[in-house]
Amino acid sequence: MSKPKGKKDDGVVDNAAKIQMLDFETKRWQMRIVEEQMRADRAKTAEMQLQQRMIELDKEFKVEKDKLYNISNDMNRQYRQMQDELQKDIDVFKKSVIQKDDTIKQKEQEINEYINDYEGKLRKKDQDITDYKRKIEDISQEFAAMLKDTLQKMQQRIELAQWDNDQDPQILKQFKDLPS
Repeated sequence: MSKPKGKKDDGVVDNAAKIQMLDFETKRWQMRIVEEQMRADRAKTAEMQLQQRMIELDKEFKVEKDKLYNISNDMNRQYRQMQDELQKDIDVFKKSVIQKDDTIKQKEQEINEYINDYEGKLRKKDQDITDYKRKIEDISQEFAAMLKDTLQKMQQRIELAQWDNDQDPQILKQFKDLPS
């Protein structure tokens, strides 16, 4: 393939232009590679920073998780302790209620015994009063009978005395002389 003579310079020029253009293209691509390398480096740096941040966040998350776990355990422990204390208080109050109930029952029993004893004493006093009233009535009847008996005997003596007086004026005189 032969080239025309006049065109040889153009070919060299063309080749030189091509070389220059290829050189320019190479530099452009090299610059682009450098830019892409810088961008890749920046992305790599950003990625490493993100990974570092992820590691830090992971550590912080772990620390917060441990804190939360410790707080939760502490709260559970406190809750159980409070429940135990509350249960102890409830047990103490139940025992106190039982003791108070026993005391109340004992006092009620003592009151009932006192009332029964008092009512028994009242019944005995009422019985004694009834017995005394009966005795008084009996004594009154006996006394009335004695008085009646005495009255009858006196009447008999008076009648005898009158009969004897009628017959003995001296006795009548003696009765009149007696101080009244």
